[in-house]
Amino acid sequence: MIENSGLDYTILRPEWFTNANEVDYAITQKGTPEKGSAISRKSIAAFVATLVQNPELHNKENLGISKPN
Repeated sequence: MIENSGLDYTILRPEWFTNANEVDYAITQKGTPEKGSAISRKSIAAFVATLVQNPELHNKENLGISKPN
């Protein structure tokens, strides 16, 4: 529904969360297998902060986010 709504959005599909004190992430497009593993909450927060500061970045995209292997 969201993807067909006409709204501006970014869907994030993270792997399992960890409490690791690191920022290290890889982004994959919808339909592409994710290549990573569990991701730190700090990494997700850093990516979301980037999206807030740059709303046009990844607009209307459905993304996987994980820690690169």
